[in-house]
Amino acid sequence: MLEHQQILVSTSSTASSISFLSPENSTRLGNAHFKSTLLSQSWTVCEEDDNPLIFSLTKLKVPFANWTITDASELTVGFLYLNQLFMPSGRIYCFRTTTTSGNTTWKDESGTELANTQPLGTNTELLTFNENQGGLPFGRMLIFADILIKQHSKQ
Repeated sequence: MLEHQQILVSTSSTASSISFLSPENSTRLGNAHFKSTLLSQSWTVCEEDDNPLIFSLTKLKVPFANWTITDASELTVGFLYLNQLFMPSGRIYCFRTTTTSGNTTWKDESGTELANTQPLGTNTELLTFNENQGGLPFGRMLIFADILIKQHSKQ
């Protein structure tokens, strides 16, 4: 799923389940599911083929907590805090900006756009990774994670 340049992000009415689809033929590429417990919140993101885990996000239910993203091997990929996406080293990977029209962009510190989304309907948006993002899987995981948090916070 991370190798695709464009992906449709389709949210359920409760935003606790999100599907990732191919924009060419609406083939399901993957899915994400939200879970909340007394102490934490989490998302799991899986590929459609055989449902293998790609990455997960967790956040403790305490003030000022950030989301931690880990890959399938449980290695830390990065952190999300407000509109900032951080690498494991603590260095900023990119910032999220959302316009009044609903478009969202992710830009690095120099202002280079790495990805963007465009709303296509009530519960669907098109995610496009730009060429300068370079197809880096960890960077794409961070942006996917941010989309999940952004979608869920709308509910």
